[in-house]
Amino acid sequence: MCHDRFRWAAAIVMCSGLVASGCTRQSTDDGAAIASTARGTHDSTAPAKGVPTRKLTVFAGSGAMAALKEIGPLYEADSGIEVDITSGGSGSLLTQFVQEQFGDLYIPGSDDFMDKAEAKEAVLADTRTTLVYLVPCICVAQGNPRGVKGLHDLARTDLRVVLGEPKAVCIGDISEAVLREKGLWDKVQPKVASFGSSCEDVLNKLLLGEADVIIGWDSFAKQNPDKVEAIPIEAKSARVRNIPAAVIRWSTQREAAEAFIEFLTSPRAMEIWEAQGYTTKPPASASSCPS
Repeated sequence: MCHDRFRWAAAIVMCSGLVASGCTRQSTDDGAAIASTARGTHDSTAPAKGVPTRKLTVFAGSGAMAALKEIGPLYEADSGIEVDITSGGSGSLLTQFVQEQFGDLYIPGSDDFMDKAEAKEAVLADTRTTLVYLVPCICVAQGNPRGVKGLHDLARTDLRVVLGEPKAVCIGDISEAVLREKGLWDKVQPKVASFGSSCEDVLNKLLLGEADVIIGWDSFAKQNPDKVEAIPIEAKSARVRNIPAAVIRWSTQREAAEAFIEFLTSPRAMEIWEAQGYTTKPPASASSCPS
């Protein structure tokens, strides 16, 4: 069952209440997970009926962990099946499980990385399911003490800007896309204070006072209403995104993996998603960031 048995990457400073605990392990910066499970050779056939499934291996973007760290143990208690979650940057995780050809479920922090997984034929496309919705936003400390009004302010020399690492973190790719769309990438990129290795890492920089402004998700402000304020991004690239789930191609237990996806969209799970600041119904537009 869930227990603390994983070492966390030392470079990532965790903020109280945000650290994914229980049945999780953290992907290291180079995308390799700290693993305790022996890797073997797996085929894509489901186990014979009647053979008990004792553990599901899930690769989940850290942007989804606020809810998954509660939903995983709940499912374990109901089903008796251990949910072993490796969290980190969605791109790094995708690279990892493709290289290892191992795992049961992929839950990236944004749908664009699921598109990449499908393009690599790394997941079973017919199992892809949308769980919840997210809106990219500019995030600042509550009260907006530095007077940030929009994307153009990220080029200011007096602001410490933190973004997600492009190609490794879903919000990093989105940050680059919206800044390029507005002709700001070449101005902002050279002055970025640091690039976060996961969505959680980017948020923590703001919460710990190491950043004045970040590009993150609307859920950051909903999860931390007394500490984070969100500012809408006026850009086509800042479209509404979603967190999806799909069965990994090399899973040997498709039926059990699909059962967990079904649980992730159940009313009980949706209450947890919503309580953790995720939007369970499609937002009307990308201008729906909470203030």
